[in-house]
Amino acid sequence: MNQDIPGPSPTLTSRSEVASARPREALPTSALAVSALLSRLCRTHYGAAGLIILALLVLIGVTAPLLAPFDPTRQVGESLMPPSWTHVMGTDNIGRDLFSLVLYGTRASLAIGFCAALAALVIGGTIGTLAGYRRGLTEAVLMRLAELFQTLPVIIVVLFAIALFGSSFWLLIAAVALAIWPLEARLIYGQFINLREREFVAAAIVADLSTAHIVLREILPNALPPVIVQVALDASLAILIESGLGFLGLSDANMISWGQLLFAAQDFLNAAWWMSVFPGLAICIAIIGLNLLADGLNEVVNPRAVRAAIGLAA
Repeated sequence: MNQDIPGPSPTLTSRSEVASARPREALPTSALAVSALLSRLCRTHYGAAGLIILALLVLIGVTAPLLAPFDPTRQVGESLMPPSWTHVMGTDNIGRDLFSLVLYGTRASLAIGFCAALAALVIGGTIGTLAGYRRGLTEAVLMRLAELFQTLPVIIVVLFAIALFGSSFWLLIAAVALAIWPLEARLIYGQFINLREREFVAAAIVADLSTAHIVLREILPNALPPVIVQVALDASLAILIESGLGFLGLSDANMISWGQLLFAAQDFLNAAWWMSVFPGLAICIAIIGLNLLADGLNEVVNPRAVRAAIGLAA
């Protein structure tokens, strides 16, 4: 009796076949794709609102020297003047125009938030990538390190770093990034664990592509979409941390930030409410904008989960 002998299962060996095996949700990197992503983001209610708020804040920060009616470093009136037509947000305890101070504070607070989030992405992304793709001792050591940092309260890590290295602008960014990088590390690690067994990765290995190519061109683009959402949330967390440090008098004394303005307002909460209300309002607007942006990004990169959550809520 003749029996058909099953032949070896076909494998993907060409680069074109590897590309066709990639999941369709891969994050494109071209300028056209970025434009398409922004277009999709603008069609979401939360994403459009968050983009508008952040665009206005960034514009205010960039054009602060043109928008500010007074020099924020000089006394321009009597101290503790209430809001008026001349000083729309009043003056602080040494007679500086508070509106000008809030405008200039936008630059430092946003810069710390964005730079700290990007630095945390680089640190956490590198560690999460190595731990997710490598197995054995490398994976165990790196993830135990991430868990160690994650169990420590964020403010304790930041205070410890500032106590050791000081509180200049760049050291403050490094301290905040040091405290929040485990979030990105664990997220990217989880994505790599899920993706490294997929068919398109196996096809890339069979095609004898380099490890760098597999990690950077095959897996990482597919792991980034949920991480982008976390970066927006981390930027808001970094702004809150800087504001808290400024309120405690631990931020860079040579820069104007919303946290520094809150520190100066502590002794005048009853006599000059405007000194704390307007910087605090600016912080709230920035946090709301970043969280709306994160919600919009989540709706774009993970629409199924969002629709499922809406269905459950209904």
